[in-house]
Amino acid sequence: MKKRALAFTLSAAMVLSLAACGGGGGSQTSTTTAAQQSTTAATTAAAAETTAAAETTAAEVPSEPVVIRYGTHWINELDPNFTDEVTGEYTMAEENRQAALAALAAVKETYNVDIQFLQYPNDVSTDLMTSVLAGDPIVDLALLWGGVEPTILSQNVLQDLTPYKSLFEDDETSWMLKDSLFGGYYLLNNEVPQVTNFPLVVNLTMLEEVPGLKDENGKTIYPMDLFLNGEWTWSKFREYLETVKAYYANVAAPDGGKYEFVQAYETDHRYAALAAVHANGGAIYDGAVTADSEECIEAVQFVKELMDDEILVDCGLYDDGFTPEWTTGSGDFGLGCTVFTDCANWLIGWEASQRSDAGQSIGIVPWPRPDDMAFDSEDYMQSTNGGNSVAVLKGVSPEKTELALKSYILYWQTYYYTLGGVSTIEEYREASAQKLLQDYGVDIFNETYGDSLVECFTYILGHMNTNYSGLLNLWEHGDWTWTELLGKSYYGIDGAASYDVAIKQHLTDLTNITENIAAILKTDEVHDNQAPNVTTEDAVLTAGTDGAGVDWTQYFTAEDSVDGPIAFTADDITLSEDLDLTTPGAYEKAATLKVADSSGNEKEASITAIVYNADNTAAPTVEAAEELPTVALNTETSGIDWTTFLASATDADGLDVKSSVTADLSTLDTTTPGTYDVTLTVTDYAGNTAQTTVSVEVVSE
Repeated sequence: MKKRALAFTLSAAMVLSLAACGGGGGSQTSTTTAAQQSTTAATTAAAAETTAAAETTAAEVPSEPVVIRYGTHWINELDPNFTDEVTGEYTMAEENRQAALAALAAVKETYNVDIQFLQYPNDVSTDLMTSVLAGDPIVDLALLWGGVEPTILSQNVLQDLTPYKSLFEDDETSWMLKDSLFGGYYLLNNEVPQVTNFPLVVNLTMLEEVPGLKDENGKTIYPMDLFLNGEWTWSKFREYLETVKAYYANVAAPDGGKYEFVQAYETDHRYAALAAVHANGGAIYDGAVTADSEECIEAVQFVKELMDDEILVDCGLYDDGFTPEWTTGSGDFGLGCTVFTDCANWLIGWEASQRSDAGQSIGIVPWPRPDDMAFDSEDYMQSTNGGNSVAVLKGVSPEKTELALKSYILYWQTYYYTLGGVSTIEEYREASAQKLLQDYGVDIFNETYGDSLVECFTYILGHMNTNYSGLLNLWEHGDWTWTELLGKSYYGIDGAASYDVAIKQHLTDLTNITENIAAILKTDEVHDNQAPNVTTEDAVLTAGTDGAGVDWTQYFTAEDSVDGPIAFTADDITLSEDLDLTTPGAYEKAATLKVADSSGNEKEASITAIVYNADNTAAPTVEAAEELPTVALNTETSGIDWTTFLASATDADGLDVKSSVTADLSTLDTTTPGTYDVTLTVTDYAGNTAQTTVSVEVVSE
C-alpha cells in the first residue's frame, strides 16, 4: 500500500473500438492525419525510451498483424471511431479521440498489433466466466468496472501477472500495475490519477470572514498555507476547526441544509475516517486485512474525538442510526451550510458553481497528517477508490499475454503523452492538475491563493493510495463490514464498543471475505458464482379467478449462464398470503420463484398479480402531465415513451393502466420543428378506453 495507486480523469464505464475492425454503430476505417502522425512520432519516441518497446527487436515483432481484443461494458466514449447512430458524429471528445488514434498508431507501428476493442454482449461477470469455462476467453484484456473486482477475482478467471512484473518497473509504467492482492498481481490501471473520491473541500470565502484566522497583518491564513509550510497536522486542523466553529456558531445556515446554523465541518464520517486512516499510513486492506492496525485505530479515534466535541458533525443519518446520508454533506456544502466537508468528487463542480453564484470560492486541500509524522513521509497519503481495473483472462497464451501487456503499456503512455503534450506521466499529472481544478470550478487564477491551490492539488494527485476495501467488498456489502462496524462503534449501535474493541471482536467478519477469495484463487478451477437469471411477466387475472386453476409457472422463465435452462415446478413457487383474487388490485410479490443452479447459486424473483373487474364498463381516468417532455428533431416516433406525457391513468378500481397508452401519430412530424396536437388513448384491462390530447413540441438540438 505504500506504492502510489493512481486513478484516472475519464469516465468509469467506457471502451475503445478499432475502426479497422468495425465498432458499434460506425464503419469507418482508422486513419491518422499528418498532424496526428507528427504527434504520434514524438510521443511514441518518448514512450519507447521508457518501456519494453525500446527493447523489442525486429525478430520479436510479428510478421503478420496480431489482434489483441480489449473488452469492456461501454463503448461510446473511448472508441475514437464510434459514431452516434442518429447523428453520425463521433461520440468521443475530439482531444481524447486524437490521443486514442495516436496510441493505436503507435502500437501498430511498434508491435504490428491491431487492438480490437469490444463491448461485452451481456454482463462482464457472466461473459468472462462462461468464456473461460469454455476454454475460449472472450477477450485478451478485460476492463472491469470499479466494484466488480471481488466478483471476478472469486471466479478465478484472471491470470496472475507476476511473471510479467518486470514490464512495470520504472516510473513511466509502475502506475499501471495495481498492488499485489492475495499474493499475486491480477489488476492493472489505465487511469492516471484524478482526485480522491471524497476530497476535503473548503469554502475559502467563508474562512475570510473569521477574524481568528487572520495573521498580524490581517491576512487570512488558509489551509493551503499551513500545508505548504508543513503545519497541516491533526492538532492544527482541530484548532482551525474550533476557530471556525466559534465564529459561525450563531450564524443561521441558508435554507435547505441539515442544521439550523452554519457548521465548521459537516461530513460523512466514513470518508473522514478513511482519509484519516490513509493520512496516518494505514489501510483497511494492505495485502491482508489491516483494519485492526495501530494506524487505523489512531485515525478512527481522532475522527471520533472531533465528533464527540461536535467539531465534526454528521450530515444526517439513515434510519439505522449509524449510516450517514449519502452525499448530503456535499449538498449542504454547495448551499453554504458548512465550511469544510469531504465532498463527493462527482459533485464538486456543481457545488462550486452554487458557491460561485453566491460570490464565494472553494478550495481542495489534502487531508492533514498526524502530528508525529514528517511532512515528507512516504506514509502520508490520500485515499482513492481505485477506479476501473483491467486484467488478462486465463486461457490467453503466455506469448500473447506478453504482447498484450506491452501493447497496453505503449497504448496508454502514448495516449496520455499525446493528450497532455508531455513526455512523462509526472508531467501529465502536473498539467492535468490545473485542468481538473478548473473543471471543478476552483479559482486557480486568484492572485492570493491560486498558485497554492494548484500546489496542494498536485501533491494530492501524486500521493494517493487505493482503498482496496472498496474493491474487495470489505467496505459496505454485508453485515459488520467496515463502514457498518465504524458507524456502530461511533454511535454504540447493536452493542458495539469503541472501534479498537469492536474491530477485534468483528475482524473475522472482514477476514472471512478475503479468505474466501484467497482460497478460490489457490485452486485451478474456475468458480461459478453467478446466480441464474429469472425473467418474469405480471399475471393479469379477472376478479373471482380460482387460484387453484392458475398455472403460476407460466409467468417465470429461469436460465443459467452455465447450466442453460433450469426446470422448476409449481412446488418451487410461493404465493403471498396477501393475494386476494376476489378483489381488484395490484398485488406485488404475489408469487415468488426460488431456483438454484448446479453450483448452488440461488435466485429469487417475484411477480405482480393484476386482478381486475371484467364487468367494469366505466372509462379510465386520464390526466396529462403538467410539464410535457419535448421531442428532439428527427426522433423515431417508435422510440417515444408516451407514458411520460401522462401524469396518471387509472381504471374505475384505481389500477394503473398508464402503460397501455397508444398515440395517434397522423398529426406528428418529427422532421420539422413545431408544436403538434397528439391524441393519446388509454385502454384498461376490461377494454374500456379514454383519450386526452397533448401538445408535443419538436425541437432542434
